[in-house]
Amino acid sequence: MNDLLDCQLIQWPDDQAAYTAAINENPANAGTSSGTRRKRSIVHYSKLWANGRTLKVAFMDSPDTDHKNRIIAAARQWLPYINLKFEFVDDLKGDIRIATKNNNNSSMLGTDALLIHPDHPTMNLGVKPEHEDFEVIVIHEFGHALGAMHEHQHPKANIPWDKPKVYEFYRTREMNPLTEEQVDRNLFASFDTLDAIYTSYDRKSIMHHPVANTLTVGNWEVPINRRISRKDKRLMRLLYPK
Repeated sequence: MNDLLDCQLIQWPDDQAAYTAAINENPANAGTSSGTRRKRSIVHYSKLWANGRTLKVAFMDSPDTDHKNRIIAAARQWLPYINLKFEFVDDLKGDIRIATKNNNNSSMLGTDALLIHPDHPTMNLGVKPEHEDFEVIVIHEFGHALGAMHEHQHPKANIPWDKPKVYEFYRTREMNPLTEEQVDRNLFASFDTLDAIYTSYDRKSIMHHPVANTLTVGNWEVPINRRISRKDKRLMRLLYPK
């Protein structure tokens, strides 16, 4: 199984505070049933940054130049498809703050990053530059930072998980074992809501965890997706139109 499965999408636990932060950043996050801007939502609102703005991205623990440049190059792969800019800085003052010394890969979802104490990271990139899928993992985590959910949790995914085997696999693995609650939150829970608008399910999305045949019922699997897919690009253009 690939390290990308260790990605933890983190959302602020106080939904009212998260809603207030999202609306203050971007009033369009409140959403309506009409209009040209389509968005994904978790609890009847989205967590998208104000369209057209520059996001300051800070490196908190001073990775070496090559390490930092590889993160920057991967993150910038989203830029052709969004009406946002990235400004990379080496200090604590960032809308997105990256730590590279931890052992996990995680990101706050979109504007939830605004609720994190300014001395703490909003994204962890514990993956090492020599990892074969370093670029994929960085792109994936920046997708969350831009407000994208896990594609395997799309309400139309209908993945035939063998849940007892999935729980056992994550409970007993040597590196970063997960509880059943963590598995439920990061693999099984759907992001569907009554007013959610989303593109169709995309097995090729870079936001999709790889799914092993051994953890599903029947002959069903998804290999690791190493490129931003056509539907990923379409979604980002809908979320941040130019």
